[in-house]
Amino acid sequence: MVQTMRLYLVRHGEAEHNVLGVGSSLPEITERHLTERGKDQIRSVAESLKGKPIAAIVSSPLVRTRETAAIISEVIGVPVDIDDRLHETTLGIFNEKSIRLFFDKYPNPEMRISPDREDGVEGFVDMRGRLERFLDDLKWHHAGESVVIVSHGDPLEQLHGILAHESPGIASIGWSPAKGSCTEMTWNGE
Repeated sequence: MVQTMRLYLVRHGEAEHNVLGVGSSLPEITERHLTERGKDQIRSVAESLKGKPIAAIVSSPLVRTRETAAIISEVIGVPVDIDDRLHETTLGIFNEKSIRLFFDKYPNPEMRISPDREDGVEGFVDMRGRLERFLDDLKWHHAGESVVIVSHGDPLEQLHGILAHESPGIASIGWSPAKGSCTEMTWNGE
């Protein structure tokens, strides 16, 4: 029997690296915290989730997403689980450098389906593998429930693409979550 899940895809609020224009992925060399604006964005998201029957909050391990999840948790009273599979795109040689360098090399999102291996950048196909495993586990543990997923722009785009049955390339140029946003989706586990 199919049990539909309600998923709330939350992108972390504005963080220090966003303001600085610096790439920030694993390994997290410098902790990049939410800005005051980012905290306000997430307080609004948390208020919009108040009163909904949320069973779980699952977050990426990076500081900005853990802070985002903690704000939501405090408002709705649901504990946070950390799942490494929700981490930001691995930026390889571009981590902790100007994000402009990354986008100069990969101006077209479809170029990131299979990026240059020497750069150490995670491709969308590899990202999808970890996100599909995450969804399989989520379905096993939370079938029929509502779950908040706190992550980053690229992983949320690809997660949305998986749920909408879009290819990695289409997902990378379609829906894109704003910082500090929440998108509600239903998923029947297929």
